[in-house]
Amino acid sequence: MSLEQFRPDPYFLAKIYTQPIIPGKSTPAPAVEKAIPKVKYLGENQKNIALFIQNENEAYLNEELFNLLTNILNACKLGMQDVSLLNISHYPELGFTDWQVALPFTRSVVFGIAPQQLGLSDIPLYQLVTVNSTTLLFSDELQLIGSDKLLKAKLWAGLKQLLGI
Repeated sequence: MSLEQFRPDPYFLAKIYTQPIIPGKSTPAPAVEKAIPKVKYLGENQKNIALFIQNENEAYLNEELFNLLTNILNACKLGMQDVSLLNISHYPELGFTDWQVALPFTRSVVFGIAPQQLGLSDIPLYQLVTVNSTTLLFSDELQLIGSDKLLKAKLWAGLKQLLGI
């Protein structure tokens, strides 16, 4: 077989020559970034505190649970203007780092959502954890907290640490 008949596989050649054969400018392929949608939330997020819930049936919370949440916020000397209430069921494809890009927040309370749903590893309930410079508090869902005094006490202890009350 002569060299004139030799036809190497183009894939093989591309593996051999990782740099351009002819010197000049080479432009790398643009990195494909995940398009993060503009997320909707309830509140004004003035103090950069995100509250995560999961509710497939309603936009955010029913009246009973919303009243419970506002009572919890009032006890912390906060209002809806200070926080952002995010329903993750509207954006199932977003992980925790995506949420951080979509909305600025430094502290977060996650009600009744498993850490894996946000792309995080196991995180114990009612203990503060820092992820990407954001302090997180995972708790049970609001409905359980509203009917259990022990869970309310655990949440209150965690919120005191998280918010410096």
